[in-house]
Amino acid sequence: MTAPRQMTANSLNALKGWPQMNAVDYHAAFSSSVTNLPVLAGSVVSLNSSGDFIRGVGNTAVMPMFLFNNSDDPDVANDGGDATADKGVWVPISPSGHALALVAVGAYELVSTAFVSGAYAPNTPLTAALTGDNAGKLAEGELYTNMIVGIVSRGIVDNGYGKNALAFWPFPVFPNPS
Repeated sequence: MTAPRQMTANSLNALKGWPQMNAVDYHAAFSSSVTNLPVLAGSVVSLNSSGDFIRGVGNTAVMPMFLFNNSDDPDVANDGGDATADKGVWVPISPSGHALALVAVGAYELVSTAFVSGAYAPNTPLTAALTGDNAGKLAEGELYTNMIVGIVSRGIVDNGYGKNALAFWPFPVFPNPS
């Protein structure tokens, strides 16, 4: 059995702009190709050709999104049993296996605990690798080389629960196609 995580250790929070009536969010399942689970809240995800979440963006022109749920949260993934056959099984609120992500075109300022450690000055462009140990984590990127997912706003701040988080504005900038 895996050790439980502190509920607020991995998070995506909005400093400004969300939730609101015209917020841009998206629900999808995780691709079966996603390994090294769980995918933690605050991670950068994008869609594969089947419309499922994958980690990161790399250098591909895709729409970045920021994961609100952990991939193993009970409202995303729960093997509580078969409610049609077993009495008393726990049924999640959203038994679809879909997670929620905020789309990078939304007008909000976010803070994410999923980032590569370092110093982040305001106006630093951010990307997120597709593979490796830092897949899906915010990291410093290079304009027009990497798929940029956001721009640092306040740098590293408290996520509101005593954990370090990176404050940024979502801002997709596609890599140069040359």
